[in-house]
Amino acid sequence: MPSENPSIFPNRKRKPCVEAEPTTDSLPAPTTKRRKPEKQHRHRPPSWFWDNLSRLWLTPRALREFDRRTVWPAAPAPPELTGKENIDLVQLKRFARHGGPSLCNLRGYSGPENAAPSSRTMNSSQSGSNKRAKTASSKARKTNAYDRTFEQHLIDHGIYPDGYDHGDDHDYFSVYPDNWEEINEMLAQPRRSLSQSRFPLEAFQKFKKTNKEALNEDNVMQKAVPIIVGTADIPSRSNVLFGNLEKLTDGSLTMAKPDFYDGSRPAELDQRIREKLGPYIVPSTNTTAPCLPNFFLEGKGPDGSGIVCRQQILYDGALGARGIHELRSYIGQETLYDKRAYTIASCYHGASATVELNTIHPTPSTNPNRNYEFRMTQLGAWAMNGNPDTFRQGATALRNARDWAKQRREEFIAAANRKVPDTEDSSLVSSTQSFVSPSSNEPIHPGSETSSDELTLDSGKFASSSRRTPGGVRTNPLPKVSISRSKKASQGNKRPVDDD
Repeated sequence: MPSENPSIFPNRKRKPCVEAEPTTDSLPAPTTKRRKPEKQHRHRPPSWFWDNLSRLWLTPRALREFDRRTVWPAAPAPPELTGKENIDLVQLKRFARHGGPSLCNLRGYSGPENAAPSSRTMNSSQSGSNKRAKTASSKARKTNAYDRTFEQHLIDHGIYPDGYDHGDDHDYFSVYPDNWEEINEMLAQPRRSLSQSRFPLEAFQKFKKTNKEALNEDNVMQKAVPIIVGTADIPSRSNVLFGNLEKLTDGSLTMAKPDFYDGSRPAELDQRIREKLGPYIVPSTNTTAPCLPNFFLEGKGPDGSGIVCRQQILYDGALGARGIHELRSYIGQETLYDKRAYTIASCYHGASATVELNTIHPTPSTNPNRNYEFRMTQLGAWAMNGNPDTFRQGATALRNARDWAKQRREEFIAAANRKVPDTEDSSLVSSTQSFVSPSSNEPIHPGSETSSDELTLDSGKFASSSRRTPGGVRTNPLPKVSISRSKKASQGNKRPVDDD
């Protein structure tokens, strides 16, 4: 027979009751154990996120928001009975015999929030079914912040994905950057490290095996992606939360956290520029992380969504393109809107082993509420597991894109440093040594067993960070780029430096 004591819960051992000895000390009264408040959803946007959408898509997050807004309001608490002197027992018994009061007004009443848990016991089958139901409901709540409503929010704020239809009177090819063909020509430049002698058939077969064994996104980023990107000496980080940047829209989006990005060493850019443009070019509160990012890569495992991956690189790329735009605005306003792209966003899907490259560039906005808009344009896509030739083409394009993005950063940094008044010799000294250690933002390390590429087998880190002295000063002198050379490099088609 189940116990009637409400403090006894099913499937728990009875604790021995020990009577407390009376003491003369004033002890606080025992308090009942409070239930832990329910965790707030990680990616729950504020209410104005939904109110400002021009088009509302039927997504799990939208349904949860609908349920939240349409929940039945709690009924007011009944008034307390002050006394029994005014109760007519004869009328009360007659009222009870005829069915008692109507309960229609109590429909939808959820009960008091601090109600004690029920003491009713249950058998093992009921307990198991309830646990399964709770597990299923908790899994259903874990949805991603990237869905159609996320993309619609970006579109409403002037951040357009590739192929977005602006209307019948809008020329589709007018959204392409003017240097789109130049970038594609640069991507096709051959690399010695991916020649048939350096990357034979056996290396390709080993990549296919490695990619097949990558069961989730972390395995893809740690094992398959390092074989594709190579080991160029470019400052990079992975899984860094962009918590230091100014909000891209209205502040209702979750912070970006790219799987991988390339940037420049903070010591290369004048400290006064970093302080002035920090909310646009310094992505992380950990100031040792690379700044001015303009190359991004998002990866997905076999079960990952390609649509979500494209939404992520659209968000990442817009943040990077905005930073480049702000730095170019600091340099000068003459060619600010030159309709050229200086930011590349890429994605890799482990299921199809497909690499996709895109450009992100700003354009003047026709909306009076914002100064510029961002447009993403696809450069190309390659199936890395088709044959050795398609792998070489895709890996060549990705590695060339990283070198090209690095060249653009170096040109803009050199031009921006020349705009700063030369008042002190230590203007290029990094102040990052006084901040926290970058232990949580270490780059990805490729395993030598994942590829027989000579570059991958070399000792070193995947996209390793800078070579700095303990004081944080760059050991090599900064390259001096003239204005004419900078313009010529941005307009011409330079052969990228190979990573041999």
